[in-house]
Amino acid sequence: MTVIDGTGGAPRAGMDVLIADGRFAAIRPTCTDNSPASAGEPVLDGRGGYLLPGLWEGHTHLRDYGASLPEPERLAHLRNVLAGYLGEGITSVCDLGGMPELSPDLRDASKEDTALASLFATEVVFTGIDGWPVTGSTGDRSGVMEVGSVDDARRYLQELALGEVDYVKCMLDGKPGGGRRLPPAALEVIIAAAHEAGKKALVHIATGTDLRDAVLAGADCIEHSPIPRDPRDPSEAEQLAGAMAEAGTLYCPTIATWEQLAYGARPDYLDRLITDGILTPDGAQEIMARPGYGRPFPKHPADECQVRFEYAMRTLPLFHEANVKLVAGSDIARVMPTPARALLRELQLFARAGVPNSAIIAAATSLAAEKVGKQATMGTVTVGSVADAVLLDADPVTDISHLVHQRHLRAVISSGHIFHIGSGSGETGPGPEADGAIRPTAPVSCSLN
Repeated sequence: MTVIDGTGGAPRAGMDVLIADGRFAAIRPTCTDNSPASAGEPVLDGRGGYLLPGLWEGHTHLRDYGASLPEPERLAHLRNVLAGYLGEGITSVCDLGGMPELSPDLRDASKEDTALASLFATEVVFTGIDGWPVTGSTGDRSGVMEVGSVDDARRYLQELALGEVDYVKCMLDGKPGGGRRLPPAALEVIIAAAHEAGKKALVHIATGTDLRDAVLAGADCIEHSPIPRDPRDPSEAEQLAGAMAEAGTLYCPTIATWEQLAYGARPDYLDRLITDGILTPDGAQEIMARPGYGRPFPKHPADECQVRFEYAMRTLPLFHEANVKLVAGSDIARVMPTPARALLRELQLFARAGVPNSAIIAAATSLAAEKVGKQATMGTVTVGSVADAVLLDADPVTDISHLVHQRHLRAVISSGHIFHIGSGSGETGPGPEADGAIRPTAPVSCSLN
């Protein structure tokens, strides 16, 4: 078996991997006698396969997948969503806010049930007065702290138990018509408090100015690619990449979001997703039948999103070449068969933009874990790390489609528990309730060779 550890290092062929108590216990050259390391250990035959860390969804909003349901049904539905992620090789999911009533219970459930992807979340976000995402809203604003001054920020921070969230999310949106912008001085106070509590600060931006101010304030990761000042000029992206590289700020561009918002209402886009293996013809019919299909997205016109998408695709290699650490996250799944497929689409887009496959794997594993401060124990196939992994039948370093297309997925490992992926699991790939899709063997220790 070949081990791809997720750090960007060279793959190691001819390896055995021992898992004990939910963690990687040993990674060593294959035993010549082809026998398990000790009697009674369950063995997953990895010969000819490629083992790499379980994928991470670095940016999503689970509320979008359950908000329309009656409240008593939401938790069970979102548990199924997390099981669906796991069935497609995504072992960790980062929710970036908007679900204060469900996040604690769902996060606890994900830690207790190895058949669910692990959830990391924050129950609140900081924004400006009437800022994105509540601009103009007359409905529920729970989970959103509207900050107009440094004093506002300090008051909210006193009320917030930072020790109970996985990270802090801030909205620094300078887009016209988006409400008042979060004051940069207040952003600095919020980020400093997050860091003092040992938490990462993730900052949503709209413009290049937002991005610069977030980096100066100490943001750990920038969420979304910026609206370009001049779509024809890459120099702004070069300057932003330089500033981010110098500061060590991570970058989660969510390119799949802009693609969906730009092209999602067009049937030829669904045809493209079918050709690319993300969608099936029947899946396309289901998407077109959704109540919101084809409707404009509030505050994000399709023409603006097209500019944002095309600029992000052209400039993403500039960020990689400047040594900015890239993180894969999809944000939304408006025109996708499942939320998991949105993340897989993001990986396809990274590859098409020209990011090397080894860097794409790191963006969806070790660097996503680093984004939320979990890099010491998660996101890699290294001794001591949590044993979350996927086993493929083909090399994703030579072709990222081997990671994206579900026919290559042989098994998913969640905290040391092996789930065998079967065939005949339906149109949208393996899922938690499909016949033969995932079957736990539930070992406490195992050997992969």
